[in-house]
Formats: sequence, structure tokens, C-alpha cells
Amino acid sequence: MTHDRTGMAAMATQNVRLHKSMYMQQAIRDAVRTFEDFASFDLSRQDDHYNVAISDVDPDVDGDIVGEFCNFALVNTIERKRKTPR
Repeated sequence: MTHDRTGMAAMATQNVRLHKSMYMQQAIRDAVRTFEDFASFDLSRQDDHYNVAISDVDPDVDGDIVGEFCNFALVNTIERKRKTPR
């Protein structure tokens, strides 16, 4: 996972890259649905990464919405992988 927070413009949009070897797309989509009341999310895929542009974060949100979103997506991935038969 990487954060891009360069300059004042990045305060409006923060870009996160999640590697597909560690995150499942459906788990990321579930996280988007969970957090969509607090910010806007744009999910795309590029090579081995899922790119998530997070913008319009509600100013009343207390805490790091980007970090919480990434943690939630990772936990969702772990739970989904545990439920998937091998």
C-alpha cells in the first residue's frame, strides 16, 4: 500500500495503490461501500495494483479515513481468503 500526499492539492484527493497479491478486488469494493458515506472513492486497476483515489473526505470525520479504509480492505481480504476452499 502506498499513499500519495504531495502538496495542498493532495489534501483533496489521496491516491492509494493496493497490490493485488495482498488485496482482493471484492474486499476493496466492500470497503468502498462501507466508507462511501465519509468520502468519494474511485477504484481502478493498473498492472498488479488496484488504485483508489479518495477525495471529498467529510471534514467532520475524526481520524485517518485513508488508513482506516486500507485496514478494512485488508481485513476483508483476510476473511474472504479464510472462507475460500483451497
